[in-house]
Amino acid sequence: MVFQHLHIAIIYSSYFPKSLINRDGQYKRKGNMPKFLIIAEKVYKKLEEDKLFSDNLIEQLNNLVSIIRKEIKGTPCKLKYNFIDFEECLSKPLSECTIKLDMSLMPKYKNKGEYIMWLASFIERITVGGQPKLPPLSSIVPADFNVKKEAQTVVENKKAVSEENAKMIVNYFNSEEYQKNNKKINLV
Repeated sequence: MVFQHLHIAIIYSSYFPKSLINRDGQYKRKGNMPKFLIIAEKVYKKLEEDKLFSDNLIEQLNNLVSIIRKEIKGTPCKLKYNFIDFEECLSKPLSECTIKLDMSLMPKYKNKGEYIMWLASFIERITVGGQPKLPPLSSIVPADFNVKKEAQTVVENKKAVSEENAKMIVNYFNSEEYQKNNKKINLV
């Protein structure tokens, strides 16, 4: 498994900065993308083993979704759509499609590294789940909560401190000690 991740790290070195991959080839980055990359690798391997890659793009995409469906079974991820009309996605403009999937950047399956990267982002776009989303603040913060008064007093305090500091600086330059030690420069 480590060799597989190391191999992937070498393939994806042009896609990921080296700071995101540790010595073992594991992804340091938190989030879902490494999980989707692992699923994408498994899907690609399965497509390759079963010789399901096809020059017919629609057939290939349908095979892809069926294998993705099998790979994510038992994980927190679920497909967003029961059916994706790839013919519509490929023939109509994105704005007219029922399901908004931009298929224009799909690389050829022969470019394994690029294809797996694209596949990971594709899986991320057609699935939900994985990492729980935080609830919106409006559901946590009471409706009658008002922060304006607190923020206003903080701003007023900072303004008062700033004005006090400015007065201290002006007083220093106007002091007798400063004037005695520093001669005035006459600009003529």
